Amino acid sequence: MKKLFGTDGIRGVANVFPLTIDVCRKLARAVYKKFLSQDLKRKTVLIAKDTRISGDIFEHSLASEFCAMGVDVKLLGVIPTPAVSILTRKFGADLGIMISASHNPYSDNGIKLFNSSGLKLSDEEELELEDSIFNDKENYSVLNDKIGRVSYDFAASKIYQDEIERNFSFDKEVTNKLNIVVDSSNGALSRIAPQVFKFLGFNVISLFDNPSGVNINDNCGVTHPEVLSRAVLNNCADFGIAFDGDGDRVLICDEKGQLLNGEDILAILSLEGNHKEIVSTIMANFGFEKYLNRRGIKLTKTNVGDRHISEYLRYNSADLGGEPSGHIIIKSHAPTGDGLFSGLKTIEMMLRSGKKFSELRLFTPSPSVNKNIRVKDKSIIEKEKIKKVISECEKELDGEGKLIVRPSGTEPLIRLTAEGENLDELKNIVEKISAAIEEA
Repeated sequence: MKKLFGTDGIRGVANVFPLTIDVCRKLARAVYKKFLSQDLKRKTVLIAKDTRISGDIFEHSLASEFCAMGVDVKLLGVIPTPAVSILTRKFGADLGIMISASHNPYSDNGIKLFNSSGLKLSDEEELELEDSIFNDKENYSVLNDKIGRVSYDFAASKIYQDEIERNFSFDKEVTNKLNIVVDSSNGALSRIAPQVFKFLGFNVISLFDNPSGVNINDNCGVTHPEVLSRAVLNNCADFGIAFDGDGDRVLICDEKGQLLNGEDILAILSLEGNHKEIVSTIMANFGFEKYLNRRGIKLTKTNVGDRHISEYLRYNSADLGGEPSGHIIIKSHAPTGDGLFSGLKTIEMMLRSGKKFSELRLFTPSPSVNKNIRVKDKSIIEKEKIKKVISECEKELDGEGKLIVRPSGTEPLIRLTAEGENLDELKNIVEKISAAIEEA
């Protein structure tokens, strides 16, 4: 059982365990032991961050610890998470680190690790790092000219932007007629996303592109799609697109103000190419699964978290995967979610079709009810009383739906999802479990 790593790296309130400077330094030593100490070759680690005010302290604590062990550090500044994955491979670095809490509020932060291939770490690797963090007392410090150096790569953001722009060539006679809303969530894409869309010829209404260090994800971005919807309607825009704080998630809003989630995006993307299999998680909607089955496409489900999807894609022939939340992975582009690339690819498909996004709703989702319950201890769902209530509710569904009760991997929440055919029944089930958890 992991104590530090969650669904996507280590995450928590900045300067509160497990996200303290001390843990960062121990993590750097554990990473060195696991990935960087096998030979005498000089190693390089890339470190990037999103726009949170706490990013600096973790950036510098990690960098100083790596340098003390003889590792060179290249600081990339504020860039999105997918850029770290891409640039780790492009620069031939030995490891990439992203300091971000993704869609969480600014008071949180986190650390995501990428190996030399730009892949997130496996559960086994994370457990091994945790063991070193808690138990390894060895000193890996070096002396004299062996000490590592820090350098700054001010071009990293531009390199990633150029990489994105090279992949798309839209007809500007078409895009010049389209008004679009771009919500950058005051995050890592605040400068890049509006520029890319303008470069491609769109008339851009840019929102939440002025990060202050404390306004990332604040009533904006993918966690507040209602803001994007209002902006599209108020501006009579042709569509809108929103990202999260570190740029690995994307959602789209059609001209009527209706949201297209990650599964709608996957459905559109699946129209191109000869897909035999698409990968999602246990949270995948049954309506989406039935739609793919009608087209002869298998839906494979992993545990929650885009890194599980990425790991499956790595070892199998499927190229496309994602989550309803907007994590979309196109393996042929990058081994991790890239919100900007996935969004542009979906827009490209829409323009090719000659239809509006409102006309590209390819399936009807099964009714579902979701609720998040804030708790002090996420292990509360292991109590027998709670298990009994969950079991009773599963029997009520009688095999005609699904019930998922799981601890969040990134926040102190229990997440409930009930899916089936009777919406009132689903609401009752969720409230019954919610009440049991709150009373326990």
